[in-house]
Amino acid sequence: MKHFLSRRQALRETAVGFGGLALSSMMALGADAVKGPQYNLRVKSPHFAPKAKNVIFIYVGGGPSTIDMYDPKPVLRKFDGQPAPFEIKGRALNGSQQMMASPWEFTKCGQSGREITNLLPHFQKVVDRVTFVRSMQTDRIDHSTAQFTFVTGRGFTGFPSLGSWVSYALGSENQNLPAYIALGDGTSIGTRAHSSAWLPPVYSGTAMRADAQAPIFNIKRPDRISPEQQVRLLDMVGQLNREQKGQHALDQDLEARISNYELAARMQVEALRVADLSAESEVTRKLYGTEEKASGQFGKLCLMARRLVESGVRFVQVYAGGGGGWDTHSNIKGQLPGLCHYIDQGMSALLTDLESRGMLDDTLVVWSGEFGRLPTIEAANSAPGRDHNPYGFSLWMAGAGLKPGYDFGQTDELGYAAVPDFKVGHSDIHATIQHLLGIDHLKNTYFYEGREESLVGVNPARVIKEILA
Repeated sequence: MKHFLSRRQALRETAVGFGGLALSSMMALGADAVKGPQYNLRVKSPHFAPKAKNVIFIYVGGGPSTIDMYDPKPVLRKFDGQPAPFEIKGRALNGSQQMMASPWEFTKCGQSGREITNLLPHFQKVVDRVTFVRSMQTDRIDHSTAQFTFVTGRGFTGFPSLGSWVSYALGSENQNLPAYIALGDGTSIGTRAHSSAWLPPVYSGTAMRADAQAPIFNIKRPDRISPEQQVRLLDMVGQLNREQKGQHALDQDLEARISNYELAARMQVEALRVADLSAESEVTRKLYGTEEKASGQFGKLCLMARRLVESGVRFVQVYAGGGGGWDTHSNIKGQLPGLCHYIDQGMSALLTDLESRGMLDDTLVVWSGEFGRLPTIEAANSAPGRDHNPYGFSLWMAGAGLKPGYDFGQTDELGYAAVPDFKVGHSDIHATIQHLLGIDHLKNTYFYEGREESLVGVNPARVIKEILA
């Protein structure tokens, strides 16, 4: 059993690969690594009493057309097929100014009477639980930069994501799971959408899948190693770590990496348990539509998100990729119905399920893309679509601390731009999410390259108090 004799091999095998993932970084630091405070996932006290304990962020990468989903504009029908009554600014790839009304009907739903597209029949039933922000805008018009802006607060790579800042501030209530987990895929920036960047790696989002056998890559113990051998292996690595720690007592980065290895080992049991959706009742699985051919995969992700926050995970990011089709530059009539069907049952079941379990009282659910779509067609052809619209779009939130059934802001009568007095930017959303979690967005900082950095940075940001209960 030679692999017990090599520290490098031992780290590679420990927790089936997680040790090797960080080994090169650990060795690069050397014996004189930078000293600093201890970083871990222990529960930390918020700055003030929170309304929410956990967040589920459904991120719809690709730019969903919210004027075709949540923000009907009857005036568009008047101008349908005609030139826009004022200039519509786009990326000028094709430069069309021809207006296009939504091809779908909207229905007034619930006690709030909000109009929701008939493409979302499940969501129509839960809309009274939702708070809309209808006056979103962003200063980025391309996917990657807009996605970086929305999930990290900056329009370029290299900064920590929202979930990382939250887990850094609050830690995790379950020491056998990461504080921050990412489910699914569907962004053009890949894993950087849930990266901790220069925050300690313990706060990075851990990718999981709705796969009971292998929810995390390399999570299972190799067949060639027995449970007894693994215990001996972990004991030996622990002894080596203690010896090195004794020689470098102030090396807190080493301590953080040791914590990562230990967490990986504990996850071998807990992650497999959470990913086992067969433990749920048939009624619950049917609610989420987990066996549906076209939408079952997203339903599984939403059900897993509920199980994760129920198990104490602080922040769950669910990617509603839908195969990347949300970027409807062409054939929006052919693409959007299937995309809406993909997310409709899962996200609606999530709200119903959380409320029935009393979890919506302290779980915040957020739904958004990086921008919306223009009210014009991108190009005149037989199957037109819509170009990117950073000037006005909608997102919704639900749960802890919010006014259900409340709308904040609006776009103009064509759905083109947010009304000036109600404009909301990504930093306002970041400040509001942190506020609901009991975090002061100005105090949640980390010293990096000579300055105190934060999620909002130097961007103007305010808590949207109008939507708070």
